[in-house]
Amino acid sequence: MLPFSQLLKKRSENGSGEKILAAIDLGTNSFHIVIVRIRPDGTLDSLTKEKESVRLGSGSGDYAVIQDDAIERGIACLKRFKTLAESYKAEIRAVATSALREAENRDIFLSRAEKEVGLKIDVVSGNEEARLIYLGILQGLPVYDKRILMIDIGGGSTELLVGEKGEILFSTSLKLGAIRLTEKFLKKDPITMMDLQKCRIHIESVLSSFLPQIEQWKPFQVIGSSGSITSVASMILEKKGEKRERLNGAEFTYDQFKEIRKAVLEADSIKKRLKIPGLDAKRGDIIVAGILVLDEVLHRLKSPSLVVSDFALRDGIVYDTIESWYRFENTTLPALDNIREKAIKSVSNLYPQGKKHAEQVAKLTLQLFDDLKELHGLGAQEREYLETACHLHQVGLCISHHSYHKHSYYIIKNAESMVGFSNAEIEIIALVARYHRKGGPKGKHEEFKVLRIEDQTLVKKLAAFLRIGDGLDRSEKSLLDRVEAKTEGNKVICEMIHKKESDPHLELWSVEEKKDLFEETFGVKLEFRSQSL
Repeated sequence: MLPFSQLLKKRSENGSGEKILAAIDLGTNSFHIVIVRIRPDGTLDSLTKEKESVRLGSGSGDYAVIQDDAIERGIACLKRFKTLAESYKAEIRAVATSALREAENRDIFLSRAEKEVGLKIDVVSGNEEARLIYLGILQGLPVYDKRILMIDIGGGSTELLVGEKGEILFSTSLKLGAIRLTEKFLKKDPITMMDLQKCRIHIESVLSSFLPQIEQWKPFQVIGSSGSITSVASMILEKKGEKRERLNGAEFTYDQFKEIRKAVLEADSIKKRLKIPGLDAKRGDIIVAGILVLDEVLHRLKSPSLVVSDFALRDGIVYDTIESWYRFENTTLPALDNIREKAIKSVSNLYPQGKKHAEQVAKLTLQLFDDLKELHGLGAQEREYLETACHLHQVGLCISHHSYHKHSYYIIKNAESMVGFSNAEIEIIALVARYHRKGGPKGKHEEFKVLRIEDQTLVKKLAAFLRIGDGLDRSEKSLLDRVEAKTEGNKVICEMIHKKESDPHLELWSVEEKKDLFEETFGVKLEFRSQSL
């Protein structure tokens, strides 16, 4: 990752080399704000985020005019967001989309926002909105090198974009937002079959000329963002009986989607729809329209599945704003393809005192892992989990030394900055860190017990390596130059290589204390030998 300490040093207001940025997304349905701390090492810490259902486009099916009550709701929300941003002393960038883009009276809203709130709002085009959403998705999912089709169903418009390695191959913004379609076709309660049919025909006609253009870019992975799609994911997870705090990275199949589509469309009134588990009450009236748009896209493109992104326009605003700072300072922007590296750095920043030890543990642990490939039978993906756990295993010390391994587990599992990793991956990494000291994995531990059997085995294997790696730097003085391991029959010989002036007696004692999980997991005897250079 390329640091931008030089840039932030020039721009810092507090002399610490850090910058606080608030990004506000004025959507047709909801206003969002995210406030982040930008560190000199290139990582971002999410400080807070809020969302309010403003319904800026409500009451005007053609979006020609923003209604007076919607203007009042929007200005009131912006005042709250401005107060929140000022409490963090954040620089603010506000971006507006479909409702303000199309409204004839948008200048009234923009003028009031500037005079009463002190905010200048950037109204972006549909294609620029799609670009910013794409940038946001690249902050939250490891899909930079993949060709993706992005679907973002907002209140006023739907953005479709095909991108690869940060390059936009196709992009369009269509007037198929969930509020817009609801106002035009689905305002009745209950909704009739005729209403649904009219809405379907309209969606088909609007999409008909664009989907063939998109199809030529296949194969691609379909990524969905924003409220309608996250609502679908929530309902699918509830139906499966899954409880998860993050939707980012969740995947559902088209068959799973069809079950939810059936449940939503059969619930012809808002009252019935609100009984569907997982549906946000604030989306009860507009979810039908969002379902119909998503169904047409997935069906026509024969998409077998969709991956959900919690990251969208507001996160793209953050990246794009930082990029503008870079252009201004003639500095190089960090790459978009290293989000996992940024995630690890963000979490490790919670306990900076432990970084040197963590780096030594990672170096030695991975040397053992690489030397013993035939013994463990694991690959590059599992190696990455182990490396991540090495860097984060001590982060719990930022809370307390007592049971800090358990604190490490909690922090890793719940850190919002652990983007780029799926929930399942985060759980494995967090458990490996949790078991680097004290007792090993046990069937009575709830978090471990609920894992699949193969994942339990993986956690044991990786934790066994991390325990040894942690012991190899017990003094936290980086006394060992390297380790070399080889298998002889049912024995693993580990050579601890150090400089003559170094005395790793504490390390020798520690690994002898920690080797039980390794020997039990792999069915071998582990022998350590000290060798000076």
